[in-house]
Formats: sequence, structure tokens, C-alpha cells
Amino acid sequence: MAMSALVRSRRTVLKAAVKFAGFAAASRMLPAGSAAAQAPAQSAGASKKTEEKGSALILLGTQGGPGVTLTRSQTAQALVIGDRQYLIDCGYGTVRALVQAGLGFNSIANVFMTHLHNDHTSDLAALLSLKWTSGRAAETNVHGPFGTAAMVRGAIQFCNADTEIRIVNEGRTVKPESLFHGKDLDVSGITEVFRDERVVVKAVQNTHFPERALKRMPHRSLAYRFEMADRSIVFSGDTAYCSGLVELARNADLFVCETIGVPQREMMEQVAKDIAENRESIARHVIETHSTTEDVGRMASEAKVKAVVLNHIVGGPGPEGTLESFESSLVDSVRKVFSGPVTVGRDQMQL
Repeated sequence: MAMSALVRSRRTVLKAAVKFAGFAAASRMLPAGSAAAQAPAQSAGASKKTEEKGSALILLGTQGGPGVTLTRSQTAQALVIGDRQYLIDCGYGTVRALVQAGLGFNSIANVFMTHLHNDHTSDLAALLSLKWTSGRAAETNVHGPFGTAAMVRGAIQFCNADTEIRIVNEGRTVKPESLFHGKDLDVSGITEVFRDERVVVKAVQNTHFPERALKRMPHRSLAYRFEMADRSIVFSGDTAYCSGLVELARNADLFVCETIGVPQREMMEQVAKDIAENRESIARHVIETHSTTEDVGRMASEAKVKAVVLNHIVGGPGPEGTLESFESSLVDSVRKVFSGPVTVGRDQMQL
């Protein structure tokens, strides 16, 4: 696509994209003191929903981008199926969010990484270390694209001093490397990557990394579909519009999809300049490799999913805006293309 055409095509999506400093502006998504920020999802509630419906999805972190805020955690979702918990992504704030949700972290035996950007992985070392410190003896498997196994080894190494101290001082005999394992997934087309008696998980490569980047690195980005007895849930991961994701999400009950929120003009102007000069930049990355609300609606409509949940939201209400008006604008934009139910995710929301 020509540079000018690319700029024009993304302009319809991002009438004024998020200033990168606007990653931090995502903090306005959940104002301090809001009911959503203060009301934890209790384990009893999750257990009741699981008992009644078979599965419960808890949004642990809904912030998009690597910024750290006081109101929202970075991307993570917990899927509770019967007596099992599965974690999808593990951005900063995940461990605390699990405790806030009443789920804790010791029961998690399987973690699924969509990709290895730090806003999806930052709490992994804390999660594994705290599981080991608590005395949990069961294994934990971390599934994800190329680099996942090395990341788990790195997390164990990061905590090596703590491990050595506790082995000497506390007489521990179980070493973390015997409990925590990373698995690099080989995904070609729609691929089954995990199965147990509760769930079947399928994955497909999404379009979070442009072709020019894929040619220069082995790293990939994945979307996942969880098939359970009561329903199917698809997690887009970070991605632009993706035909493979549409196929993965075909007739899914719930489509949890990332999106770019209401943008600002300054970033669009910077992106146009970066593209015109053929210059790499994080602004360009945001524009080219994330889903706008229109992208979300288009994929949901083509896949004929039953409902959409917006997640990993980049952006927020401007200085004069409100959370309610911002969320309403997101929903209205998706509904230009998709006629089904649309929910804007917030931390600790149960679905």
C-alpha cells in the first residue's frame, strides 16, 4: 500500500490517534474511587457463576500499552472452568488483581501468552516466584509464541538469589525449574495447542507484527479460542484486522478484542510524518498493528460472534470528557458494523 493511502486508510480509524504519552491517559478509564475500581469480584461470586454457567471470565487488567497507572492493571484475563483456573496474559498488576478477584494465584496451572510485549508479561516473574514461595508443589506451564520458554527460564533466573536464600534458610528442597515450564507453540493456521477435560484451546497467528518485522525476527503474536462445555471465548490478543482471527472466532459466544480508543490529532500528524519518512516509531506501531473500534466491529460481524467485549483499551476521555461518554463512543463505533451486544471491559468485571 502506498504511504499516502496507508495514512488515509488509518485516518478513518483514528480520526486523531492517541498521543503516545496518551498510553498514560488510559488511566482516566477508571477514575480513582469509581465503583468499578473499588468493588472486587469475590471468589464466591466467581464460584457461583461457574456453578451456574460452567465458566466465568474475569477481566483482571484492561489497560492497553506499557504505561503504569493507579486505576487499571495491564492486560490479563482469568478463565475459571469448574475447579480450574486458566490465565491469559500476565501484565503488570496481575498478581494483585487475582487476589482482589478472590481467586488467588496458586491454583493456576496453565498460562497462555498472546505475545511477549511487556504489558502482557511483566508480572510473570512475580507470579511464578510467589507461587514457589507459597509452597505450591504443582507444576505451572506457560504456553506462548517463540521466546516463551526462554522467558520462563529468565523469570526463574531473575529470582535465583531469593531461591538460594530460602533453600538455605528455610530448608526448601523443591527447585523452581522443576515446577515451572515454558512451551513455545508452533502455530500454523488454526492449531490446537492445548486440551484437558475442561477445555480445548486453539490458536492462530494474528497481525500485531507487520510483515516487514516478521521477516527480521522469529517472534509472533497469537489469538486464542477456548472451547468449553457451556460456551466458546476468543481472545484477540493485540492485533490489527486479521482474517485468520475472523476464522478462529467463527460463531464464538464471546469475542474479547483489543481496541484503540478515541484518538488525538497530534499523534496522527506524527504518524503521517513517520510513514512519509519511512521511519520506525511506536506511534506508527500503534496505528498499524492495533484494532480500531471499526476493525473490531468488522471482525465480529464477519465471524458472526454473539457478543463483543472491548479490552486492552488504548486512550481515554479527554480533559473535558467523562468515562461514560468515552465508553459510549466506543460502543457506538463498534455498532456501526456489528449489531450484537457490546461491553466495554473494566478491571474486575465478570462475564
